[in-house]
Amino acid sequence: MKKFLLSIIMVFGIISSCNDTDEVIVGPTFDRSILLNNWFNNHINPSLNNFSNELSQLKSDFTSAKNNGIDIVSLEKLRNSYKSTYKAWQYVEMFNIGKAEEIYYTATVNIYPVNTTRVESNISSGDYNLNNPNNYPAQGLPTIDYILFGIGSTDTEILEKLKDEGKYMNYLSSIIEEMSSNTSKVVTDWETYKAEFLSSTDNTATSAVNMMVNDFIFYYEKGFRANKFGIPAGVFSSAPIPENVEAYYSGYSKDLSIEAMGAIKDLFIGRHPFNGTVYSGSSLKSILLDLDSNEGQNNLANKIESKIDVAINKINSLEENYYNQIQNDNNKFLQTYDAIQEVVVLLKVDMLQLLSINVDYVDADGD
Repeated sequence: MKKFLLSIIMVFGIISSCNDTDEVIVGPTFDRSILLNNWFNNHINPSLNNFSNELSQLKSDFTSAKNNGIDIVSLEKLRNSYKSTYKAWQYVEMFNIGKAEEIYYTATVNIYPVNTTRVESNISSGDYNLNNPNNYPAQGLPTIDYILFGIGSTDTEILEKLKDEGKYMNYLSSIIEEMSSNTSKVVTDWETYKAEFLSSTDNTATSAVNMMVNDFIFYYEKGFRANKFGIPAGVFSSAPIPENVEAYYSGYSKDLSIEAMGAIKDLFIGRHPFNGTVYSGSSLKSILLDLDSNEGQNNLANKIESKIDVAINKINSLEENYYNQIQNDNNKFLQTYDAIQEVVVLLKVDMLQLLSINVDYVDADGD
């Protein structure tokens, strides 16, 4: 998803215009070089590599099932590798920068709900172009979720369709290959983009820190808060839309949101997501601890982390399948959304103001 630049926004009483000139924003200083190095070495690179490895395993398991004839054993193996891949994606989606933004990487991997009508039409005709934006909601992980779990009411029915003329298997092959190709493009691009990224230490609208911080907040507000919770709960509509939960057919919605919130907290506090160590040097938390003169729980860094932990506890208290949670007790789901929302203001207003970074996207949902 592309973000739209704001024409004018005020920070610390200074108005900066988002025009053709990349104006340097005056504000408090912090070591942007160390921050960028930590982001790349401890988050971006390992998260992309982890997702790439999980996707390669999914592709391998799929190829084996297709070549040897899919059965219940290979279907379960394929489902397990699909789940691992989807969980790995939760650490990648927030990094919508560089090649990822250019090729609409997120849109091709994780637009949900899946457009099942489009999927079935593509499968039936065998004639489709996955680069067509109309096919974004008919590919990626949500479509795999539908094919592996939703094309029949029982495993027997699903296997029958998967075996029938190989049409579903051929479509799975196409969308897995498309994800693999796009992932390779993003990983390869970082090999050349890395130097530019790490050296982009100015405080301007297009500098790496400013774009990364904005992408992080945008993902938290839209990709995480709105897509995973607000839209299915009916926050932005007249009634709940439970079928719009992530991984609707498999019921893995809670597992994925827990992974996503873990990735969010890791980036904020400066913790390596795959070995659990808190790295030395700069993180958003450490910077805010230094810039905010308040101490203890009144310090903005501690406020944000505390609110994130409250939201994590709320998520952990939900049912495993968010569709069932919304159907059975949507109020509890809405309370979780509210806890997640409390972090938005701290990140989008208080943190950006303290960092002297301007918002670079338009908020259209009135919050």
